[in-house]
Amino acid sequence: MRSILALFLWAWSEAVVVVAPAYPPNAVTGGTVISVMQVTTGSVRSLDILQGDASFVEPVRTALLGWRFQAAESGNFLAVVNFRSPQLYAVGPSATRRLEPASSPSGLAYPRKVVEPAYPPNSLGEGGVVLRLNLSDSGSISKVKVVQGMGDLTGPCVSAVREWQFAPAQNSVGKSVASEAYAVFVIRRPVLSR
Repeated sequence: MRSILALFLWAWSEAVVVVAPAYPPNAVTGGTVISVMQVTTGSVRSLDILQGDASFVEPVRTALLGWRFQAAESGNFLAVVNFRSPQLYAVGPSATRRLEPASSPSGLAYPRKVVEPAYPPNSLGEGGVVLRLNLSDSGSISKVKVVQGMGDLTGPCVSAVREWQFAPAQNSVGKSVASEAYAVFVIRRPVLSR
């Protein structure tokens, strides 16, 4: 009975309609946007951008405002959106961004390190992958669930997000607590550059 209740609660707070942002057509490098969705009765009522590369903020705002959750769901949800750099296939380690909070996320976890996914060889895919992360009270990722996959791009996104590091969420008295976050990867086909 307990496991059925746990499964029900897990599904209860999950986004049921997700839309990955569009990759800005004139962007030549990747970027990351960190935001907090304020959800009331299942709808995203407002979105706070905590940090982000300017050309990526509006596509993130447009997409996340369209997300829908279960009807009874309310609260604040952290969403970290990574636009993978569209440069030629990466050889060697993936690109890593170290982040510092630009503003306080009011007790929510905050990413310290974001690793871009490798683009799979022989792939022609592009699009978005949405993952739901369970974070421990130390900020490490304890579970990854695919909310929206994108064929052979999903595996590299799951591998990359497992390398991310978070500052843990804190309760009202400043104690570190377990939390959840969404990771969104937006991937464009690699381009050849001179």
